[in-house]
Amino acid sequence: MTDQELVPGFTDLAETMGAQVISVSGPEAVAAKLVEVLRPLGSKVALTACSLIRETGLEAALTQAGFLVEKDGAEFARQADIGIVEADYGIAETGTLVTDATDLKRRLASMLPLTCAVLLPAERIRANLAEVVEAYLASGPWPGYLALVTGPSRTADIERSLTIGVHGPERLLIILVGSDDCGGQ
Repeated sequence: MTDQELVPGFTDLAETMGAQVISVSGPEAVAAKLVEVLRPLGSKVALTACSLIRETGLEAALTQAGFLVEKDGAEFARQADIGIVEADYGIAETGTLVTDATDLKRRLASMLPLTCAVLLPAERIRANLAEVVEAYLASGPWPGYLALVTGPSRTADIERSLTIGVHGPERLLIILVGSDDCGGQ
């Protein structure tokens, strides 16, 4: 897979697995797009501390737009409608998000609310899992808890009937930051 094929390949497979991929031109466009997209999905947001979330001014934009932003506390993310996290990598071969979820708040924000919005810089999309493993090994110690997420939570354990949202969010939004394919955003 060439570098030019990574973003379209990732997007196609993530959408095939049920995620909604929204491309934005850069970090400056994230807050406005998320306010627009999240407004009909609820008002309580569990927000984790990540570099891209800080860089985008997302907390201030959500608060100004009337969302209740939760960042801490014993009940963190338990009553939130939406969790917002940042992924470390995307895998084009499968449309999978990869995150160091060693931090409990990151796991809670990505698993408890019905909607999970994940920020993913387009330059962090790799062709396959082997390239992601190489990137983690090159960057330091191996994460204590590594999460691989492909589409919304789903199971077909009960009566062989596919059910969405049983073990995690029923809606997965991927905000692809810095993609050339932004549809004018």
